[in-house]
Amino acid sequence: MRSGTSGRAFAATWRDERGETAGTTYGGTMCWFPVKPWRIKIVRDGYEHIVRCRECPGCLEFERRRLAERLHAKYSNAGHGAPLKPAPRVHASARGFSNGVPTLFVVRIWAPIEKHAALCHALHRRRGFQLEPGMYRLGASSFALLSRERATLPRVLRTANVRFRIEPVRLSRGRRAWRSLTAGLIVTREIYGEQTKRFYSRGLPILARDKWEVVKIAKYQGYDRFGSPRGKSYRKLVLVPPEVWKLRRTDRRALRGLLCRQSDPEGVRKVMGLVADACRSAGRAFLVSAPAKPVLEKDQIVAWYRRIAESAGARTFAPTPTPIITPSSGEGGYVSSEHEQGELMPMALARARENDSAEARKRRAIKDSMEIIERMRLRTPK
Repeated sequence: MRSGTSGRAFAATWRDERGETAGTTYGGTMCWFPVKPWRIKIVRDGYEHIVRCRECPGCLEFERRRLAERLHAKYSNAGHGAPLKPAPRVHASARGFSNGVPTLFVVRIWAPIEKHAALCHALHRRRGFQLEPGMYRLGASSFALLSRERATLPRVLRTANVRFRIEPVRLSRGRRAWRSLTAGLIVTREIYGEQTKRFYSRGLPILARDKWEVVKIAKYQGYDRFGSPRGKSYRKLVLVPPEVWKLRRTDRRALRGLLCRQSDPEGVRKVMGLVADACRSAGRAFLVSAPAKPVLEKDQIVAWYRRIAESAGARTFAPTPTPIITPSSGEGGYVSSEHEQGELMPMALARARENDSAEARKRRAIKDSMEIIERMRLRTPK
C-alpha cells in the first residue's frame, strides 16, 4: 500500500458506549471477513475479538508483520536471537560491512514457481555461498534468499542467465527492514496452491501463543462485516472499522477477484494503492456535512408555536355525512336519531325511498325468474 494514503484511509477507531471516538489505530491488519461473527467469538483477559478468516488482505498483512517480527528478533543485535557474526576466511568487502557492523543481503531471483525448490536447493549446496538457511517466495514468479556476502553469488547467477536483484537489509530500521523479504505473504493462497509453503526458514524464534476461549453467542445478533465492531476491551471500548470500508457488495467481489489474480507483491501493492486512493476519496465525501443551523432564541420559538396554532385554528372541517344502511329484509328499518337544520333526509322521504327500493328488488327478482324459465324452455328438446 502507498505510504501516503494507507495510514489515513485504513484508520480504525476506538469508541465508547456513547459512540464517541476515544482513539484511532492502524486498521490495515483488521480482518475483512470474520468467521461467523454472529455466532462465535473469542475471549481472553476481558478482551473480546472475532475469529479471523486468514485469507483477506488484513489477515495476510498481519501474518507478514508477525514474520517480520521473528526475523527482527533473530538477526537484530538488540533482539533475543544471536547477533550476526562475520564469517571466517572472507574478505571484508565481500562480507558487506557497514561501519563495522555485518549486513545481510536479500537476493531476489526471478524463476517460475515450479523451479523455486530445485534452484534454491542447488544454490544452498554450493560451499562458496554464505546463504542463510531458508527460502521466501515472492509470488509465483520469484523467490528470495538471505546472504551474508554479495561477491560470489552474482557471478554464478549471471553465468546461469538468471535474472536477480540484490539489496541490503538495513537492520537499523527494525521490523520495517524486512518488508521486501516478507512481501510474498500478502499474495493470496490461490496463487501458490494448497500444498506449497510461502516461506521456509530454520532457527526463527517462536512467537508466544495467546490462548483464547471460544464462546458461543446464545442469542442471534445481526452483524455487518464492514461496519460492526471487531473487538471489545475491558474498558468497554469497541474497535470499529473505518467508515470507508462500507463498499458495495459488487465492489468487494471485484476487489477480491483482482487480488486473487495478482501473482507478485508488486501487483498486490498496486491494487491496494488504488483501494487506498478510493477510500481516501470516499472519506472526504463522508466528511462533507451541511452547515450548522443557528440556535433559535426564546422569542423565535414562541412566535413559531403561535403561527402553528393560528394556522391550525384557521382550518375548516366539513362534516362527513353518516351513511344510510338499508336492512337486508324489506320489513322495518333502522330508526335514525333526530337532527337539526335538515342535516339528513326527512323521515317520509326515507320511507318512500325504502319502498321504491323494495319494489325495484321485487321487479328485478321477477325478471330474473322469467329469464331462467325462458332459458330452460329453449334447452328442452321438442
